[in-house]
Amino acid sequence: MKALLLDAEWKPKLDGGYRFNEHELATKSSYNGSEAFYNPQLKMVDIDVPKPGPGQVLVKVKATGVCGSDVHMAQQLDDKYTAYPGHCKFPVILGHEWSGEIVELGSGVNSLEVGDMIATEEMQWCGRCTACRSGLFDQCTDLEEIGFTIQGTFAEYVAVDAKTCWKIDAIAEAYGDKEKAYEIGAMVEPCCVAYNGLFISAGGFLPGSHVVIAGCGPVGLMGINLCRAAGAAKVIVMEPSESRRKMAKAMGADEVFDPNSVDDPIDTIKELTGGEGVKLCMEAAAAGTKTYPIFEQVLDPSGKIVQCGMGSDRVPVSVLKMQWQRLHIHGSVGHSGAIFPQVIRLLAAKKMDISPMVTSRFSLDEVMQAIKTAEALQDAKVMVIQ
Repeated sequence: MKALLLDAEWKPKLDGGYRFNEHELATKSSYNGSEAFYNPQLKMVDIDVPKPGPGQVLVKVKATGVCGSDVHMAQQLDDKYTAYPGHCKFPVILGHEWSGEIVELGSGVNSLEVGDMIATEEMQWCGRCTACRSGLFDQCTDLEEIGFTIQGTFAEYVAVDAKTCWKIDAIAEAYGDKEKAYEIGAMVEPCCVAYNGLFISAGGFLPGSHVVIAGCGPVGLMGINLCRAAGAAKVIVMEPSESRRKMAKAMGADEVFDPNSVDDPIDTIKELTGGEGVKLCMEAAAAGTKTYPIFEQVLDPSGKIVQCGMGSDRVPVSVLKMQWQRLHIHGSVGHSGAIFPQVIRLLAAKKMDISPMVTSRFSLDEVMQAIKTAEALQDAKVMVIQ
């Protein structure tokens, strides 16, 4: 079968500031790819169709969204290391925001059937470690990630754990269109990333609150929808890209501005809230050196920052201000299983419509062009359709 492979040389920076643990060195994987993998290269390959193991299902991939992580893994920094500062292991087939149709069941699978339309968790958690048994699946100590450490979905077929699959038939029934349901299903995963950050990691906000979102890539755009569904009085978006500002308005943002084109973003936000301040700031831009100094000046007492954008920079924070105003910073990564059915129900009930986010479509044969298109940062969501 056809697939998009990313390979890179394992070349850990052992004399740098990042400290590799024994697991990383033993498995040649890293929780910070930018410190370990040199000279990433993309290529189309022909590989065998995988066989589903016990507890797994084989799925015909129908749609896969191009994530910023896919772009960053393929990009090179000035030192030729991958630009992705997260969990990865190469070589790997890319692609993790996806949906498909089950075509074969592995032994022991009785909760799913051939023909089911599904979306899956990108994080393939073990269910055995202390973190998993505590419900913290995104903190699994034996975590594998589709498209990061194990085979992804820029391929014709993929075998995945049945326990991380969720049916999306209700979305198809709601829209009366299977193809549209597969596209929406491929965006369940990034929507769950936003949901996890806003409501699980940060604990959400009371209806009637003001919210600021920095960055309008897919996760930020999902955040707009979710904040509106949760009753935010005003969703204010900071985004430099004109095309993404237009999409933010189309997705329901109340106020959108370019932080680089106003005299002072802090004054702008205070004016937009009538001086009332903000209850929650969502950092979805991976630009903390620019956003945190703004956030800490516009948050109400006991206000929250949730970090959803993946970046490795150290950010300037006034500890005194954080302490005096009882401000909170919440880290958030990925999603967990309990979130998927919540988001699927929201989408099936049409409490939020994320379908307009798909602005470019490509075939699997055109996947390299799809990644280049996403790299230009002009589209909301680039989709690979099969």
